[in-house]
Amino acid sequence: MAHKDPSEGRGVTLNQLLEEQHSLNMRLLLAVQLRDMAAQEQLRAELEDLAVQIERLFSGSRQAFPQ
Repeated sequence: MAHKDPSEGRGVTLNQLLEEQHSLNMRLLLAVQLRDMAAQEQLRAELEDLAVQIERLFSGSRQAFPQ
């Protein structure tokens, strides 16, 4: 299944990213319970990509509001 980068196109919010992260975590839990190693690997990769997007979102907000 092709996974579209949610940061493409319209602006993405932290809530959207956190909802997607929650969904991926639930799918990963199911894959662990089913002992589906291929799905686990794919979902972990998606979670890593999502973590990068969240970090990018926070990095951008820190640059926009210097302390």
